[in-house]
Amino acid sequence: MATIMAVFAHPDDETFICGGTMAKHGHEGHRVVLVCATKGEMGRRMGVPPIATREDIPTIREQELNNACKVLQIKELRFLGYRDKLLEIQPSETLTQAVFEQMIEIKPDAVVTFHETLGGHPDHCAIGLATTQAFQMYQKCGVSPSKANLFYVSGSNAAKNPRQYGLLPQQMTKVHVKEYLYYKLLAFRAHKTQSEMDDWVWMRDGKSLKKFSEYEYFINAHPPYHGEMESLDQY
Repeated sequence: MATIMAVFAHPDDETFICGGTMAKHGHEGHRVVLVCATKGEMGRRMGVPPIATREDIPTIREQELNNACKVLQIKELRFLGYRDKLLEIQPSETLTQAVFEQMIEIKPDAVVTFHETLGGHPDHCAIGLATTQAFQMYQKCGVSPSKANLFYVSGSNAAKNPRQYGLLPQQMTKVHVKEYLYYKLLAFRAHKTQSEMDDWVWMRDGKSLKKFSEYEYFINAHPPYHGEMESLDQY
């Protein structure tokens, strides 16, 4: 069994972006560790009707994330303690060192994070860059497993047209998650403050599940690429 370390910026990133993959590997018995940089305390969504205030939203979102982790079988949850929407102004060396220290403790075989420019949200890009730099340090420190890999989460558009995003087709990998979509849906519902305004999440299960793709997509960060597709399914 492998250790998979996911490094994201906010509670719900692990679910909304790659919840099926997290559930697949967690339920298959792999050790999945989530490192979350913030508690999403500056998020604008408070539930519909509101169930949180600006003062208690960090506590509520932390509990929501704990509930989602249980559903997805994420074995460990760790917070870096940074403030939401301020990751991009953190000194790069400081953020990188914080992630690197987690890697030294966790000793992952695979790391999943955001791409430093394709992540969209500034916090996503900042934690993605820090994780990339930390992974490079991890590979050189003698603790890293010899075949440790770094993956970036990806949308389907980049997966279908990688060259438009400056990527190589052989970098793209997809994970079949159809059997684990119910757990992903339950994790969506666990993040109630963030998902309650999305009517489709709260429909009957069958209708809600139709909103999900049976695949989730990733970018393999570093060569060599083995064959047409180097997949997380190897773990």
